[in-house]
Amino acid sequence: MVRLPVPLADLARRLADRGIRAGDINGFIDVEGVRAQTVPLMSTSAACGFPSPADDYMDRPLDFNELIIENPAATFAVRASGDSMTGAGIFPGDIAVVNRARNAVSGCIVLALVDGEFTIKRYLVRERCILLHAENPSYPDIVISEGREFEVWGVITRSIRMF
Repeated sequence: MVRLPVPLADLARRLADRGIRAGDINGFIDVEGVRAQTVPLMSTSAACGFPSPADDYMDRPLDFNELIIENPAATFAVRASGDSMTGAGIFPGDIAVVNRARNAVSGCIVLALVDGEFTIKRYLVRERCILLHAENPSYPDIVISEGREFEVWGVITRSIRMF
Protein backbone atom coordinates (compact mmCIF):
# COMPACT_ATOMS: atom_id res chain seq x y z
CA MET A 1 0.00 0.00 0.00
CA VAL A 2 1.24 3.49 -0.87
CA ARG A 3 0.01 6.75 0.69
CA LEU A 4 -0.81 9.45 -1.85
CA PRO A 5 -2.28 12.93 -1.59
CA VAL A 6 -6.04 12.73 -2.24
CA PRO A 7 -5.86 14.51 -5.63
CA LEU A 8 -3.33 11.94 -6.89
CA ALA A 9 -5.14 8.86 -5.56
CA ASP A 10 -7.74 8.98 -8.36
CA LEU A 11 -4.93 9.38 -10.88
CA ALA A 12 -3.09 6.36 -9.47
CA ARG A 13 -6.26 4.25 -9.67
CA ARG A 14 -6.76 5.17 -13.34
CA LEU A 15 -3.14 4.32 -14.14
CA ALA A 16 -3.44 0.99 -12.34
CA ASP A 17 -6.62 0.21 -14.29
CA ARG A 18 -4.59 0.65 -17.48
CA GLY A 19 -1.86 -1.62 -16.18
CA ILE A 20 0.67 1.19 -15.77
CA ARG A 21 2.91 0.56 -12.78
CA ALA A 22 4.65 3.22 -10.71
CA GLY A 23 7.98 2.00 -12.07
CA ASP A 24 6.78 2.79 -15.60
CA ILE A 25 6.39 6.47 -14.77
CA ASN A 26 9.87 7.87 -14.29
CA GLY A 27 9.26 11.47 -15.29
CA PHE A 28 7.31 12.62 -12.22
CA ILE A 29 9.13 14.27 -9.35
CA ASP A 30 8.01 14.36 -5.71
CA VAL A 31 7.52 17.91 -4.41
CA GLU A 32 6.34 17.08 -0.89
CA GLY A 33 8.22 16.35 2.30
CA VAL A 34 10.79 19.12 1.92
CA ARG A 35 11.58 21.38 4.86
CA ALA A 36 11.39 25.09 4.24
CA GLN A 37 14.78 26.60 3.60
CA THR A 38 15.16 30.24 2.71
CA VAL A 39 17.78 32.31 0.91
CA PRO A 40 18.27 36.08 1.12
CA LEU A 41 16.40 38.07 -1.54
CA MET A 42 17.91 41.36 -2.66
CA SER A 43 15.53 44.29 -2.35
CA THR A 44 16.54 45.59 -5.77
CA SER A 45 16.41 44.01 -9.20
CA ALA A 46 19.51 43.34 -11.28
CA ALA A 47 19.75 44.92 -14.71
CA CYS A 48 20.28 42.49 -17.55
CA GLY A 49 21.47 45.36 -19.75
CA PHE A 50 23.66 48.05 -18.23
CA PRO A 51 24.92 47.56 -14.66
CA SER A 52 22.99 49.28 -11.88
CA PRO A 53 24.30 50.45 -8.50
CA ALA A 54 24.17 47.72 -5.84
CA ASP A 55 22.29 48.12 -2.56
CA ASP A 56 23.92 47.09 0.69
CA TYR A 57 20.88 45.38 2.17
CA MET A 58 18.69 42.39 1.58
CA ASP A 59 14.91 42.12 1.61
CA ARG A 60 12.97 39.41 3.47
CA PRO A 61 14.14 35.78 3.03
CA LEU A 62 12.82 33.92 0.01
CA ASP A 63 11.40 30.40 0.41
CA PHE A 64 11.52 28.60 -2.94
CA ASN A 65 8.81 26.14 -1.87
CA GLU A 66 6.49 29.05 -1.14
CA LEU A 67 7.40 30.72 -4.45
CA ILE A 68 6.98 27.64 -6.64
CA ILE A 69 4.28 25.54 -4.95
CA GLU A 70 0.87 27.23 -4.73
CA ASN A 71 -1.07 24.23 -3.45
CA PRO A 72 1.18 21.45 -2.04
CA ALA A 73 -1.57 18.80 -1.89
CA ALA A 74 -2.38 19.28 -5.59
CA THR A 75 1.11 19.95 -6.96
CA PHE A 76 3.58 17.66 -8.65
CA ALA A 77 6.38 18.07 -11.16
CA VAL A 78 7.28 16.44 -14.45
CA ARG A 79 10.45 16.67 -16.51
CA ALA A 80 9.88 18.10 -20.00
CA SER A 81 11.24 16.35 -23.07
CA GLY A 82 11.26 17.45 -26.69
CA ASP A 83 11.33 20.95 -28.13
CA SER A 84 7.67 21.63 -28.92
CA MET A 85 7.30 24.25 -26.16
CA THR A 86 10.57 26.19 -26.50
CA GLY A 87 8.65 29.27 -27.67
CA ALA A 88 6.98 29.37 -24.25
CA GLY A 89 10.32 28.97 -22.46
CA ILE A 90 9.97 25.26 -21.65
CA PHE A 91 13.05 23.37 -22.86
CA PRO A 92 14.08 19.70 -22.83
CA GLY A 93 15.15 18.73 -19.31
CA ASP A 94 13.24 21.56 -17.62
CA ILE A 95 11.08 20.67 -14.65
CA ALA A 96 7.46 21.73 -15.14
CA VAL A 97 5.47 22.37 -11.95
CA VAL A 98 1.88 21.14 -12.34
CA ASN A 99 -1.07 22.33 -10.24
CA ARG A 100 -4.03 19.92 -10.44
CA ALA A 101 -6.26 22.30 -8.45
CA ARG A 102 -6.26 24.98 -11.14
CA ASN A 103 -8.89 24.83 -13.85
CA ALA A 104 -7.56 24.91 -17.39
CA VAL A 105 -8.66 28.03 -19.24
CA SER A 106 -8.03 28.85 -22.87
CA GLY A 107 -4.48 30.12 -23.28
CA CYS A 108 -2.89 28.38 -20.30
CA ILE A 109 -0.22 25.69 -20.60
CA VAL A 110 -1.29 22.23 -19.43
CA LEU A 111 -0.04 18.72 -18.87
CA ALA A 112 -2.49 16.55 -20.81
CA LEU A 113 -2.96 12.87 -21.42
CA VAL A 114 -3.85 12.31 -25.09
CA ASP A 115 -4.41 8.77 -26.36
CA GLY A 116 -2.35 7.38 -23.47
CA GLU A 117 0.62 9.75 -23.94
CA PHE A 118 1.57 12.76 -21.83
CA THR A 119 2.16 16.11 -23.51
CA ILE A 120 2.73 19.69 -22.41
CA LYS A 121 0.94 22.16 -24.69
CA ARG A 122 -0.98 25.43 -24.75
CA TYR A 123 -4.67 24.69 -24.17
CA LEU A 124 -6.94 26.56 -26.60
CA VAL A 125 -10.73 26.36 -26.57
CA ARG A 126 -12.22 27.02 -29.99
CA GLU A 127 -15.84 27.18 -31.12
CA ARG A 128 -16.10 23.51 -32.06
CA CYS A 129 -13.08 21.86 -30.49
CA ILE A 130 -10.12 22.00 -28.15
CA LEU A 131 -6.64 22.50 -29.59
CA LEU A 132 -3.37 21.65 -27.91
CA HIS A 133 -0.95 24.12 -29.45
CA ALA A 134 2.82 23.66 -29.58
CA GLU A 135 4.93 26.78 -29.11
CA ASN A 136 7.26 25.70 -31.92
CA PRO A 137 6.11 26.16 -35.54
CA SER A 138 7.63 22.78 -36.47
CA TYR A 139 4.82 21.00 -34.63
CA PRO A 140 1.15 20.89 -35.68
CA ASP A 141 -1.75 21.52 -33.31
CA ILE A 142 -3.33 18.47 -31.70
CA VAL A 143 -7.07 18.62 -32.34
CA ILE A 144 -9.13 17.02 -29.60
CA SER A 145 -12.11 15.56 -31.39
CA GLU A 146 -15.04 13.64 -29.93
CA GLY A 147 -14.11 10.08 -29.05
CA ARG A 148 -10.42 10.84 -28.59
CA GLU A 149 -8.95 9.93 -25.20
CA PHE A 150 -8.11 13.26 -23.55
CA GLU A 151 -7.67 14.52 -20.01
CA VAL A 152 -6.05 17.64 -18.58
CA TRP A 153 -3.90 16.53 -15.66
CA GLY A 154 -3.14 20.04 -14.48
CA VAL A 155 -1.99 23.53 -15.32
CA ILE A 156 1.73 24.23 -15.65
CA THR A 157 2.48 27.07 -13.24
CA ARG A 158 6.28 27.20 -13.40
CA SER A 159 9.21 25.86 -15.38
CA ILE A 160 12.54 25.32 -13.66
CA ARG A 161 15.77 25.21 -15.68
CA MET A 162 19.28 24.31 -14.57
CA PHE A 163 22.26 26.01 -16.21
